[in-house]
Amino acid sequence: MRDTVRKFLDTLVAERPPLEACADDIAGAFELMASCFRAGGKLLACGNGGSAADAQHVVGELMKEYLRKRPVPEADAQRIRAAAPEKGEELCRGLQGALRAVSLVSETSLLTAFANDVNADMVFAQQVYGYGRPGDVLLAISTSGSSENIINAVCVARAFG
Repeated sequence: MRDTVRKFLDTLVAERPPLEACADDIAGAFELMASCFRAGGKLLACGNGGSAADAQHVVGELMKEYLRKRPVPEADAQRIRAAAPEKGEELCRGLQGALRAVSLVSETSLLTAFANDVNADMVFAQQVYGYGRPGDVLLAISTSGSSENIINAVCVARAFG
């Protein structure tokens, strides 16, 4: 783990001592996500109720700047300028570098159709099956740990890597 990340994690644990028990798990989750993003993968996030809001929040933070500026990579900026010469610079200034992330809880039409026509316990599993690719990461948030729709999504994610 990079020194910067280790320092951040050490500071976090110092400020919130109960996190000491799961510090290695936090570090492992970071490394998994960092590897995924480096390889061009994406994060899929889901949860129910407050955990759904947490999933959306995480996706929002990844898709835009958070603590540090994330300019659009130069190769992407060149493509934008070539495709839209009259607006290229403006677009490049307005866009922010994104870490690819999708909130599975935001697909209202799909969620309600699948729950009505098929099975509510399969709404996230279907999206993992459709959107997920080997090497992507599923962030499945469940306070109880026993939400069937979350468990099903995890099972499908494991099946397809």
